[in-house]
Amino acid sequence: MRSTSADKQNKRLALQFFRILLIQTAIVSLLSILGLLNSLVTAYSILLGGMLYLLPNTYFTARALLGKQLHEPKQILARIYVSELGKMLLAVALFSVTFMLVRPLSPFSLFGTYILLQISGWYLQFGLNNRFQKL
Repeated sequence: MRSTSADKQNKRLALQFFRILLIQTAIVSLLSILGLLNSLVTAYSILLGGMLYLLPNTYFTARALLGKQLHEPKQILARIYVSELGKMLLAVALFSVTFMLVRPLSPFSLFGTYILLQISGWYLQFGLNNRFQKL
């Protein structure tokens, strides 16, 4: 089976999203190491905040962009909706488990990292996408 231009575009897009997730993983690692200067609780709270962001987003990216290529717009939209729903359910489950099982926890470090990764994702997406730089 030959690869179509849409298949190549999806693979390129998936690679771009995984590159962003890799950069964000490096940010979390660096922040966790710096958090050790404050305390162990701060360091693992930063790490948990990063994982609470990265795991659902990695799931979404893999589910929405990889696998069997769909060509019907309704099928593509359905895959994106199902992937987003799975991402939200995974995030809720991970937050719930984290707050039930992890004691002590630094909420500022956890939510600060989560918000920083959300903002960095937007920034990196705009930076890597040349179309937005031309506007």
